[in-house]
Amino acid sequence: MKQHQSIARATPVIPDIFQPAPSGDASPPPRYETPHARLGACQPDPGLSRTLSDDEILALNTYDFMAYLGKSVINPGGLKGREQLLAVLNPRRGTRILEIGCGTGHAACHIARRYHSHVTAIDVSPAMIQSATRHVQSERLQAHVQCELADVTRMPFPDGSFDYVISQAVLMFVDKPRALGEIRRVLRRGGGFAGLEFSWKTSPPEEVRQTTYQICGCRTLEFHGTREWGQKLRLAGLDRVKSQEHRFTMLSLPGFMHDEGALNTLRIMRRLLARRANLRRMREIWKHFARHSAYFSYSVLSASRLS
Repeated sequence: MKQHQSIARATPVIPDIFQPAPSGDASPPPRYETPHARLGACQPDPGLSRTLSDDEILALNTYDFMAYLGKSVINPGGLKGREQLLAVLNPRRGTRILEIGCGTGHAACHIARRYHSHVTAIDVSPAMIQSATRHVQSERLQAHVQCELADVTRMPFPDGSFDYVISQAVLMFVDKPRALGEIRRVLRRGGGFAGLEFSWKTSPPEEVRQTTYQICGCRTLEFHGTREWGQKLRLAGLDRVKSQEHRFTMLSLPGFMHDEGALNTLRIMRRLLARRANLRRMREIWKHFARHSAYFSYSVLSASRLS
């Protein structure tokens, strides 16, 4: 899959509510980081089900902030990326599927329904597992989707447990050799992996690279180019590795509307406008990704375990 698509280099128009804050605003606080085995000093997960203070909102990492606002699709490619991922994996009906980094649980429920499969959905964040469990219950899919708190670098599953493994925006946060080794281990022989990750379309200046990681809010974050992502899968012993690069549009207004639909977009906007801290955090994220859009893309990865 060496199919490349160009990414627009013109900076998108930013809505007024996302314009830069006055120059007198304080610099952003340290972000809450999703707990991870490599990071003993991570700040604790603040919990997204309660009312957060302004400081806690400003300190949320990007993924937890989007979930806090009520966004249901939180990956670099949106719904389009999820469909691209499923198309390259093409899972058979009735199989065992592991979704790593399940977030709010929307993808796990979609996959379970579409493929009549059993999905084990894991995430390292307790808040995300709580959110995913509530969504599974609301969809009445408890018999088909199981949500578990687990770390991709040390998964609690026997060797060869799954026919397919899916991850969306996970590898960029973690120890990649350990995570990919675990993915290969839990796949049965002949099983398939598909992943969706942020990519650098072109190598950015170091200032842009470091500011991106700071705004996203995790010290373990590391993006790669599409070819380099593919190389990491090969080094982990996976076979038939393919990688495709695609244009990043998740934070464009058309992309947002496409992923969330009119009703949920309206709900998100209401919640966004309800707090100045919400607006400030969104403005910071939107401004950065719009200003540096020429550097961002996402990669759809696929591989198999043949031995």
